[in-house]
Amino acid sequence: MRVTTRSASVSLVLLGVLALGLASCSASSQPDAVSWRNVEMELPDGWYLFEDEPDRLSISNQDIGIGDVVGTPADWPEGDVVAMFFTYEPDTLPADWRDLLGRLDAEIEADTSLTLQGDVPATQLIYRYETEGVRTREMVVLIPSRAIVLLAQPVPTPADEDVTEVFLAYLDDFMGVLESATFGAPLLD
Repeated sequence: MRVTTRSASVSLVLLGVLALGLASCSASSQPDAVSWRNVEMELPDGWYLFEDEPDRLSISNQDIGIGDVVGTPADWPEGDVVAMFFTYEPDTLPADWRDLLGRLDAEIEADTSLTLQGDVPATQLIYRYETEGVRTREMVVLIPSRAIVLLAQPVPTPADEDVTEVFLAYLDDFMGVLESATFGAPLLD
C-alpha cells in the first residue's frame, strides 16, 4: 500500500510539473490591456503578452513567445523587436540601478522623477551601454511604492551591432504603456 501511495504522489507531482510546463509554453496572445499586481495597462496595437507570472510580466511588439508546447522558440520575426519586462522586486531603489549602471560602464542619458497616475512616484533612467558586442539604449523605471521595476529595451538579433536607434523609435510606445497605467492598492506579500 505504501508503494502505491508513493507512486500516486510522484505521479501527481509529475503531472503538476507537466501542466506548469505546458502553461508556460502556450502561445503568445494579443490583448488590448493587461492587469498585473493591481496595475492595469493598455498595450499598443498589435503588441503581445508573452509572460504573465506573479513576479513578472513581459510584453513585446512582435510575437517572440514559445512556438509550440515542446519549448522550441518561435521563428524570429522580421523587423525591429522591442520588449518591456515588469518585475516584482521588493526593496529595489533607484540608487541600486545607478550603482549597477556604473559597474556596467553605462552612460546615463536621463535620470528623471516621474509621477504616474497623478500620485505614484517613479524614477526613469535611460542609459546606453555595450553588451556582448551590441551597443544598446534601454530604460528602467522603478516604482518603489509598488516594488515594480520596468525594463524597456530592444531585443537584438545575433547580427545586430547597434540597436540604440531602435530604442528611440519605440520610446513613445514604451511611455504610452507606462502613462496608461492605473494603479490599484499595492499588493501585500
